[in-house]
Amino acid sequence: MVKTEFSPIADTTRRAGIVALLRRAILTGQLEPGQKLNELRISEQMRVSRAPLREAMRELVQEGILTSIPYAGTFVINVTAKDIDDAYSLNKVLDEFAIERTWKQRDQRFFEELDRRHEAVKQATRDRDTTRQIETALQLHGLIHEWADNSVLLETWQRLTSRLQMYFALHQQARKEAVPAEDIHETYVALLKGDDMRAAQRHAREHIDLDFEELLAHARGLERRPLKGA
Repeated sequence: MVKTEFSPIADTTRRAGIVALLRRAILTGQLEPGQKLNELRISEQMRVSRAPLREAMRELVQEGILTSIPYAGTFVINVTAKDIDDAYSLNKVLDEFAIERTWKQRDQRFFEELDRRHEAVKQATRDRDTTRQIETALQLHGLIHEWADNSVLLETWQRLTSRLQMYFALHQQARKEAVPAEDIHETYVALLKGDDMRAAQRHAREHIDLDFEELLAHARGLERRPLKGA
């Protein structure tokens, strides 16, 4: 494993900067699932005190990509194949419902925002920025949940997205790609603009299933690896 290194950050961006650096390390695989974070080493590399580092780590615990174990420390969440299967299965159900709820709500503003978010994903892909590509892809997929006018659906989606960040990153690692193909969402976006709701729902399910078995195999391999410290 390549040793994780963190660059110093300015005081003015301390907490946000720490959160961003830790999230990037997790989503790019520098910090692996199940890995323990060494507060002293990370704080020395970032040249920050341990207090703001702990605040940032607590924020990521709340997001769900870190977990804090009493008397043991803070770890990147451990990922099992079942975790991923559970999340992706729920994602398919939520997307189908969200598309149905959103369909009659679509208007010019929806289509313009869909295009804006799609372009943001493509730009992150062109830049080969793994973290931003994942964030923008989730924002693209989140649009139907935001427009569905169902607060429980939106809350459930928002809770799921923190886990999906990690799983999307693992998906890229399983494909051995920094980012997916730039045109991966073209059909999804075109169908959301079209007249066939069932086709859009069907494609959303297929999109989630893309290379899914490869992802599960990758996750099973991670389950067998010994834990490491950052």
